[in-house]
Amino acid sequence: MLLIVGEVRKVLDNEYKNKNGELVKQAILVIEPVDGRQNYEVFLNSSQIDAGTADTWSKLIGQNASVAVSLFVNHQYKFYKYNALGTGRPLKPFKG
Repeated sequence: MLLIVGEVRKVLDNEYKNKNGELVKQAILVIEPVDGRQNYEVFLNSSQIDAGTADTWSKLIGQNASVAVSLFVNHQYKFYKYNALGTGRPLKPFKG
């Protein structure tokens, strides 16, 4: 588990259809780290979106917050992404 802390910049709706034609809900949370380096993109899955997590994050745009994530790495395609853990909700407001 990793903890990402920073300013919530935006929440992007990123739905897509899988190879069976089924709609897959997904959202991307963009967090700017406190140290100002490259932004983090944290993926929210459909169950987290259905529970209202994306709406919760949208209300925090411009504020600092933290979220627990796991790191997914695909070495073959040189690809990595952060997935929100558990409910995906902010752990606590962060003063930084």
